[in-house]
Amino acid sequence: MAYNNKTALIKWIAILTMTIDHIGYYLFPSLLFLRVVGRIAFPCFLYTTVQGVRETRDFRKYLLRLVLTGLISMPITAQTGNVFNILFTLALFALSIKDYRFILPAIFLVQFTEYGLYGFLMGWTIYVLSEKHVGAGIVLFLLVNAMQFPSLQALAAVSLIPMLLPVDFQIRPLPKWAGYAYYPIHQVILMLIARLM
Repeated sequence: MAYNNKTALIKWIAILTMTIDHIGYYLFPSLLFLRVVGRIAFPCFLYTTVQGVRETRDFRKYLLRLVLTGLISMPITAQTGNVFNILFTLALFALSIKDYRFILPAIFLVQFTEYGLYGFLMGWTIYVLSEKHVGAGIVLFLLVNAMQFPSLQALAAVSLIPMLLPVDFQIRPLPKWAGYAYYPIHQVILMLIARLM
Protein backbone atom coordinates (compact mmCIF):
# COMPACT_ATOMS: atom_id res chain seq x y z
CA MET A 1 0.00 0.00 0.00
CA ALA A 2 1.64 3.23 -1.15
CA TYR A 3 0.68 6.27 0.90
CA ASN A 4 1.05 9.67 -0.71
CA ASN A 5 2.97 12.45 1.03
CA LYS A 6 -0.12 14.01 2.59
CA THR A 7 -1.28 10.73 4.10
CA ALA A 8 2.24 10.01 5.37
CA LEU A 9 2.39 13.44 7.03
CA ILE A 10 -1.03 13.03 8.64
CA LYS A 11 -0.04 9.60 9.95
CA TRP A 12 3.07 11.11 11.56
CA ILE A 13 0.90 13.86 13.08
CA ALA A 14 -1.47 11.19 14.40
CA ILE A 15 1.37 9.22 16.00
CA LEU A 16 2.97 12.31 17.53
CA THR A 17 -0.23 13.82 18.94
CA MET A 18 -1.38 10.42 20.26
CA THR A 19 1.95 10.06 22.08
CA ILE A 20 1.61 13.54 23.58
CA ASP A 21 -1.95 12.71 24.65
CA HIS A 22 -0.88 9.49 26.33
CA ILE A 23 2.07 11.18 28.04
CA GLY A 24 -0.52 13.52 29.51
CA TYR A 25 -2.84 10.67 30.47
CA TYR A 26 -0.27 8.36 32.07
CA LEU A 27 2.39 10.73 33.40
CA PHE A 28 1.12 14.31 33.71
CA PRO A 29 -2.68 14.30 34.10
CA SER A 30 -2.62 17.84 35.51
CA LEU A 31 -1.12 19.26 32.29
CA LEU A 32 -4.32 19.78 30.35
CA PHE A 33 -2.63 21.14 27.23
CA LEU A 34 -1.15 17.68 26.55
CA ARG A 35 -4.67 16.23 26.36
CA VAL A 36 -5.77 19.17 24.20
CA VAL A 37 -3.01 18.41 21.67
CA GLY A 38 -4.09 14.79 21.78
CA ARG A 39 -7.54 15.62 20.40
CA ILE A 40 -5.91 15.93 16.98
CA ALA A 41 -4.83 12.29 16.85
CA PHE A 42 -8.05 10.34 16.33
CA PRO A 43 -9.37 12.31 13.32
CA CYS A 44 -5.95 11.92 11.71
CA PHE A 45 -6.13 8.16 12.20
CA LEU A 46 -9.60 8.20 10.64
CA TYR A 47 -8.17 10.07 7.64
CA THR A 48 -5.40 7.51 7.18
CA THR A 49 -8.00 4.75 7.47
CA VAL A 50 -9.98 6.26 4.58
CA GLN A 51 -6.81 6.36 2.51
CA GLY A 52 -5.80 2.88 3.64
CA VAL A 53 -9.11 1.35 2.55
CA ARG A 54 -8.81 3.07 -0.82
CA GLU A 55 -5.18 2.12 -1.46
CA THR A 56 -4.85 -1.36 0.03
CA ARG A 57 -4.46 -4.26 -2.36
CA ASP A 58 -5.95 -6.71 0.13
CA PHE A 59 -8.73 -5.27 2.28
CA ARG A 60 -9.11 -8.47 4.30
CA LYS A 61 -5.48 -8.30 5.44
CA TYR A 62 -5.84 -4.59 6.17
CA LEU A 63 -8.92 -5.24 8.32
CA LEU A 64 -7.24 -8.20 10.01
CA ARG A 65 -4.25 -6.02 11.01
CA LEU A 66 -6.58 -3.52 12.67
CA VAL A 67 -8.50 -6.21 14.55
CA LEU A 68 -5.40 -8.16 15.64
CA THR A 69 -3.70 -5.00 16.89
CA GLY A 70 -6.89 -4.16 18.76
CA LEU A 71 -6.99 -7.63 20.35
CA ILE A 72 -3.31 -7.51 21.33
CA SER A 73 -3.85 -4.07 22.87
CA MET A 74 -6.96 -5.04 24.86
CA PRO A 75 -5.15 -6.00 28.10
CA ILE A 76 -3.47 -2.58 28.04
CA THR A 77 -6.37 -0.38 27.02
CA ALA A 78 -8.78 -2.22 29.35
CA GLN A 79 -6.89 -0.63 32.23
CA THR A 80 -7.94 2.80 30.96
CA GLY A 81 -11.57 1.74 30.61
CA ASN A 82 -11.39 1.19 26.84
CA VAL A 83 -11.75 -2.57 26.46
CA PHE A 84 -12.72 -2.36 22.79
CA ASN A 85 -10.16 0.25 21.87
CA ILE A 86 -9.72 2.66 18.98
CA LEU A 87 -8.53 -0.12 16.63
CA PHE A 88 -11.98 -1.72 16.75
CA THR A 89 -13.59 1.64 15.97
CA LEU A 90 -11.28 2.05 12.98
CA ALA A 91 -11.99 -1.52 11.83
CA LEU A 92 -15.76 -1.02 11.92
CA PHE A 93 -15.43 2.32 10.16
CA ALA A 94 -13.18 0.76 7.49
CA LEU A 95 -15.67 -2.05 6.94
CA SER A 96 -18.56 0.39 6.58
CA ILE A 97 -16.89 2.51 3.89
CA LYS A 98 -15.65 -0.55 2.03
CA ASP A 99 -19.12 -2.07 1.86
CA TYR A 100 -22.14 0.10 2.65
CA ARG A 101 -24.14 -2.98 3.64
CA PHE A 102 -22.17 -3.01 6.90
CA ILE A 103 -23.12 0.53 7.92
CA LEU A 104 -26.04 -0.45 10.17
CA PRO A 105 -24.27 -3.38 11.89
CA ALA A 106 -21.25 -1.11 12.39
CA ILE A 107 -23.41 1.62 13.94
CA PHE A 108 -24.70 -0.93 16.44
CA LEU A 109 -21.30 -2.46 17.27
CA VAL A 110 -19.46 0.85 17.50
CA GLN A 111 -21.56 1.70 20.57
CA PHE A 112 -19.23 -0.63 22.48
CA THR A 113 -15.93 0.75 21.16
CA GLU A 114 -13.74 3.71 22.05
CA TYR A 115 -15.16 7.01 20.73
CA GLY A 116 -18.43 5.21 19.94
CA LEU A 117 -20.95 6.70 17.56
CA TYR A 118 -19.23 10.09 17.65
CA GLY A 119 -16.01 8.58 16.33
CA PHE A 120 -17.86 6.59 13.68
CA LEU A 121 -19.76 9.66 12.45
CA MET A 122 -16.60 11.74 12.43
CA GLY A 123 -15.00 9.08 10.27
CA TRP A 124 -17.82 9.36 7.79
CA THR A 125 -17.47 13.16 7.63
CA ILE A 126 -13.78 12.66 6.81
CA TYR A 127 -14.74 10.09 4.18
CA VAL A 128 -17.12 12.63 2.59
CA LEU A 129 -14.43 15.33 2.76
CA SER A 130 -11.75 13.12 1.25
CA GLU A 131 -13.70 11.08 -1.29
CA LYS A 132 -16.96 12.86 -2.14
CA HIS A 133 -17.30 16.63 -1.56
CA VAL A 134 -14.80 18.79 0.35
CA GLY A 135 -17.27 21.53 1.28
CA ALA A 136 -19.93 19.14 2.57
CA GLY A 137 -17.28 17.18 4.46
CA ILE A 138 -15.98 20.31 6.19
CA VAL A 139 -19.47 21.38 7.29
CA LEU A 140 -20.34 17.90 8.59
CA PHE A 141 -16.97 17.53 10.33
CA LEU A 142 -17.34 20.85 12.15
CA LEU A 143 -20.93 20.06 13.06
CA VAL A 144 -20.12 16.64 14.53
CA ASN A 145 -17.31 18.14 16.62
CA ALA A 146 -19.36 21.17 17.69
CA MET A 147 -21.84 18.73 19.22
CA GLN A 148 -19.06 17.67 21.62
CA PHE A 149 -18.82 21.16 23.14
CA PRO A 150 -17.97 21.95 25.95
CA SER A 151 -15.93 18.73 26.07
CA LEU A 152 -12.27 18.99 25.11
CA GLN A 153 -13.08 16.57 22.31
CA ALA A 154 -14.65 19.45 20.37
CA LEU A 155 -11.08 20.67 19.79
CA ALA A 156 -10.62 17.74 17.43
CA ALA A 157 -11.87 20.23 14.82
CA VAL A 158 -8.29 21.58 14.70
CA SER A 159 -7.26 18.40 12.88
CA LEU A 160 -9.09 19.74 9.84
CA ILE A 161 -6.09 21.97 9.12
CA PRO A 162 -3.60 19.26 8.03
CA MET A 163 -6.37 17.49 6.12
CA LEU A 164 -6.96 20.57 3.96
CA LEU A 165 -3.44 21.92 3.52
CA PRO A 166 -1.55 20.84 0.40
CA VAL A 167 1.63 18.83 0.94
CA ASP A 168 4.16 19.33 -1.84
CA PHE A 169 7.26 17.97 -0.12
CA GLN A 170 8.54 14.45 0.46
CA ILE A 171 7.56 12.69 3.68
CA ARG A 172 9.14 9.40 4.66
CA PRO A 173 6.22 7.06 5.46
CA LEU A 174 6.15 5.12 8.68
CA PRO A 175 6.76 1.39 8.05
CA LYS A 176 3.46 -0.49 8.12
CA TRP A 177 4.43 -2.86 10.93
CA ALA A 178 5.85 -0.02 13.04
CA GLY A 179 2.60 1.94 12.96
CA TYR A 180 0.61 -0.99 14.32
CA ALA A 181 3.21 -2.13 16.86
CA TYR A 182 3.68 1.37 18.24
CA TYR A 183 0.13 1.59 19.59
CA PRO A 184 0.43 -1.06 22.33
CA ILE A 185 4.19 -0.76 22.87
CA HIS A 186 4.31 2.96 23.68
CA GLN A 187 1.45 2.57 26.15
CA VAL A 188 3.21 -0.26 27.97
CA ILE A 189 6.36 1.88 28.22
CA LEU A 190 4.40 4.86 29.57
CA MET A 191 2.61 2.64 32.10
CA LEU A 192 5.94 1.29 33.34
CA ILE A 193 7.37 4.81 33.64
CA ALA A 194 4.25 5.91 35.55
CA ARG A 195 4.76 3.10 38.06
CA LEU A 196 8.37 4.16 38.59
CA MET A 197 7.52 7.81 39.17
